[in-house]
Amino acid sequence: MKKLRANFVYSNLNPCGGGERFTLVTMKALYEMGVEMDLTTLEQPNLSKLENAFGKDLASILKKIRKINLLDTFDEQSIHRNLHLNNYDLVINTHGDIDPYFHPSLNAKNTIVYCHYPSAKLFLESKDTEYLTYHLKIDRLHSYTNPSFEVTSQVAYKNPNQMMSQMVESMVTRSGNHIYDSENSKKEYVDWAKTTYDRMITDSFLITNSNYSKAAIQKEYDRNDILVLSPPVDVDTIISKVRIDQDLDSSASSNEICILVVCRIEPTKRIENAIYLARLLKERKISAKITIAGSLESHYQNYYNDMIKLIAELDVSEIVELHIDVSFEELVKLMKKSKIFFHPREGEHFGMSIVEAMSAGLIPVVPAEGGQTEFVPMEYQYKSLEDATKIISLLANMSKENMSKESNRIRNISRKFSETNYKRQFQLIVSRLLYNLEFNHQNVFDSNWKIRDSISAELARR
Repeated sequence: MKKLRANFVYSNLNPCGGGERFTLVTMKALYEMGVEMDLTTLEQPNLSKLENAFGKDLASILKKIRKINLLDTFDEQSIHRNLHLNNYDLVINTHGDIDPYFHPSLNAKNTIVYCHYPSAKLFLESKDTEYLTYHLKIDRLHSYTNPSFEVTSQVAYKNPNQMMSQMVESMVTRSGNHIYDSENSKKEYVDWAKTTYDRMITDSFLITNSNYSKAAIQKEYDRNDILVLSPPVDVDTIISKVRIDQDLDSSASSNEICILVVCRIEPTKRIENAIYLARLLKERKISAKITIAGSLESHYQNYYNDMIKLIAELDVSEIVELHIDVSFEELVKLMKKSKIFFHPREGEHFGMSIVEAMSAGLIPVVPAEGGQTEFVPMEYQYKSLEDATKIISLLANMSKENMSKESNRIRNISRKFSETNYKRQFQLIVSRLLYNLEFNHQNVFDSNWKIRDSISAELARR
């Protein structure tokens, strides 16, 4: 019996943020269904970095991938060849907020797009240089029209950053002998990307992460059938590792409250807000320690350097610490030391790091705009850094007993975002698309064996 085959689309897994972790969990959900998987990407996955960030168990799903399609860029010819050569039953783009990947052969019956937010539409309309360079790799563009292709395949055995015994196919677009008009070619590419992204969002089976993001998509596109499916968070593992009633780390003084910030080190995450918060806390004589932990890509080294300078300029070096590329185990240790989680970015689409912190019992102090407002209690939402300072001051003066009760309440909110719940719901969606099986949305928490039995029955019938 021929195995069903799916193509995962994600431009770069190496930043090791929430979206990347979400993609690996989604791969696990599909692998559990017995579906064969390929990955189409613009960057070779760095396995050791992914293992450090997410643990070997989750990162190992990449070793189950049949083949990696390594493209120069997402362009019309590369996508056509990618699909034509592989004959996929299903395409899953888990980076639908960023990656324009679509083709006339794709539709809502064979393509799932998880769009965290319609960011690419806004970036393409404004011709955002950062987006075009970092995400779409426009500087790799050779000639957009009449290209030739160089397709190479290799089996990777020795490079620890590649998947062992795994086929890596590079589809590199090469320009012909004609004169290459760089600016005109880039303009044509941006026009193509805009049209392709619009068609992808309009014509795929569309999922998003929150009602906040759903409203943003509907503002840009006339779609009323968008499914909201919260992304998976490893709450069960964190709950098993962090006891709420544990004593604070001995390195923290009894009057000092530890605040944790977790996000990728890049400008869109607004890390400077955490540093300005530190200055406010210092001015109001609130004894606190802020730890900022996140992954750093070399592309954002200048931003990281700017944050180091800002810490010095605001004279908060004794309050703020930066931890780069921490492992999952190191992150758990930081959670154990902390009482409060501060999120510096307003307009967050969902906030997986917020849910992770909540599962550890940390009280989240978050902006009053974004997807996180759908699950963080209103009393912990701030409209300004002054507001955030007041909330933190109240928490700092809370009794240990009341803090423990509040931590348990916050932890219980996080439980509904478990990986198990997400995988069951995603498998249900895939089953409906692949096998035309009808499932009532009320039954999304049925056991996995029911889904597998339904699939087996359908395959036997065929």
